[in-house]
Amino acid sequence: MTLFLRKGLKFVTHIVLLIGLLSCGGSGSSNANDDSAKAMAYVEEVVEIMRSNVYTRYEVDWNALENAVYTLAANASNIAETDLAIYEALKRINTNHSFIRKVDGSVIYYSELDCTQDIQALTVDDENIGYIRIDGFSGSNQEAINFAESIQNSIKEQDNGMLIGWIVDLRFNTGGNMWPMIAGIGPLLGNETYGYFIDPDEQTSSWGYENGSSVVNGNAVTTVNSPYQLSEDFPKIAVLSSKRLGSSGEATLISFKKLSNVRMFGTESCGVSTSNREFVLSNGSSLILSTAVMADREFEKYGVPVPVDESVADEAVYSAAVDWLYNR
Repeated sequence: MTLFLRKGLKFVTHIVLLIGLLSCGGSGSSNANDDSAKAMAYVEEVVEIMRSNVYTRYEVDWNALENAVYTLAANASNIAETDLAIYEALKRINTNHSFIRKVDGSVIYYSELDCTQDIQALTVDDENIGYIRIDGFSGSNQEAINFAESIQNSIKEQDNGMLIGWIVDLRFNTGGNMWPMIAGIGPLLGNETYGYFIDPDEQTSSWGYENGSSVVNGNAVTTVNSPYQLSEDFPKIAVLSSKRLGSSGEATLISFKKLSNVRMFGTESCGVSTSNREFVLSNGSSLILSTAVMADREFEKYGVPVPVDESVADEAVYSAAVDWLYNR
């Protein structure tokens, strides 16, 4: 029997929270005892990785977490019956972004965020304005390069030297792999650092763009084959945001923060502006754990919904952006 728990889970549409009901049992045989011991060891493994790496580790009451989680796991006769204990641990670390991906592909995920919003695709027919829509992305390395190049090619095709500015539409971007997104927007923002990941001990890693590559700490991640250079530096850019915008999409949004030629319209983002790291567990599952918060180029930390400059309903977001591009 399967229990579908969706408490607050409205952010990543491709994640299904699949949690098995705990049941008491066990034959008393040595095999059953071994399986029970493996189940508890698995839960302890997850908790210890969380304790050492989660970005909220200095805020969590670890004694309370252990008491609650180990109590739920006490009667588990195998690893499959530890799901409720793992769910409780995810709840108590309070990241709204961490999850377990099990070997069978199902996911245990906890979030209190409501990141739903009705939004409509835009038809932009103003020849004086460039329009770039960047949705979420996941895929192979070559697909990442293709994705980044498609963004740069779209910029190149529209950049006729006569535009009054650009609209960058991130409203549909629910996340995935940020690096092709950053490589794609490089011509608009140029060679520089766009933001930072900051862990609980204030250790920082930078992200940005250099000569066709998205970079982390200066090291290339996704590189386009023929990088484009904008005809005019420092153009006016209106960025569109929504509550659907999350995770790597928020990193892309933050990349436009603190620039005098940029203004953001719509609604604040989802609020999972944190960096996730994968830890492969002993049973082959993966713990995807939030280990740092995102910060902008001036080191302002987020980890929460990223605000916009002008809060505008979705049906008015395009006209507000166009008005700013033309008149301000």
